[in-house]
Amino acid sequence: MKIVLSRSEKDSILDSLTPEQKEFIQHHVKRGKKTAFANVLAVDKGLVIPEHAGLEEAEMLLDEWILEEYIDNGFVNPETPCECGRPLRHQYIVRHKGTNETRRFGIEHFKEHTGFSSEIINEIRKGFNIVDYEMDEILYKIQNRWELKQEIPFLPNDFEMPKTFQTFLELGLPLLDKHVHELKKLIREQTEQAREQRFFEPSVNEPPSLHITFNLDDYLFEDTFRTAPDSFSKDKTLELLESGVSSTRILCELLIKHGYASMERYITGKPKIYGPVCMFLESLVAREVLQRGKKLGEDDRYYHLK
Repeated sequence: MKIVLSRSEKDSILDSLTPEQKEFIQHHVKRGKKTAFANVLAVDKGLVIPEHAGLEEAEMLLDEWILEEYIDNGFVNPETPCECGRPLRHQYIVRHKGTNETRRFGIEHFKEHTGFSSEIINEIRKGFNIVDYEMDEILYKIQNRWELKQEIPFLPNDFEMPKTFQTFLELGLPLLDKHVHELKKLIREQTEQAREQRFFEPSVNEPPSLHITFNLDDYLFEDTFRTAPDSFSKDKTLELLESGVSSTRILCELLIKHGYASMERYITGKPKIYGPVCMFLESLVAREVLQRGKKLGEDDRYYHLK
């Protein structure tokens, strides 16, 4: 759904919301633009940030500039000037990771001081526009009294709603179309898994089947965990886990970025080391070094140090 609301329409709907709802939407837009900024720079380096990745983990993939704030006043405002003194409508507030210095620019000086090409700037603007469209979609659905049951009439009794979606619903806010699509996918996967489990579950009179086990511990004494032809550094993986990274997809991207893993990818963009890394992390769960976090279907798995 691509909805474009006028500024007066946006303001009118926002004024009808509770302070908590308004603050959440504004925070969602801010994080969305920071994530869009990080994603463009990561792609420019040949890396892929999964859509569900947390902002803090995504920014670990960046080497230099991080977006702190993007301001669109709707008009040229002398209170948001460029560092050269010119009043701006659009102000980019960025921080350099190396120096921790924060700078405030208009578009031309933004390109000049960051060294970003026009193509990168255009992609950043496209990402910002998508986030703005998402805000309009939320406000439009609020205005039209959107309800989840209109999209998904029934939820499985044992279905665990993802935390992000749950927060929207608890605040009385509608889900985005992309959220509904993801929710339907998760429900479908859970239903299929439950059906397969019932199908393969042996009856009481059926003799137990022969299970072949594979001992992953045999691989834990080498620095490199291998499932040919893909390989990655076990030590670097543990170091990244200790630094706070929990997403397996982000772990893979960081391993690739720093030269500790194969750069090969599937056509979807997912690194080919994703499966081997998951196997290694599962072996650490078995050793009670890690504990499992959330699982996003086939897209990602989260793990935390105990």
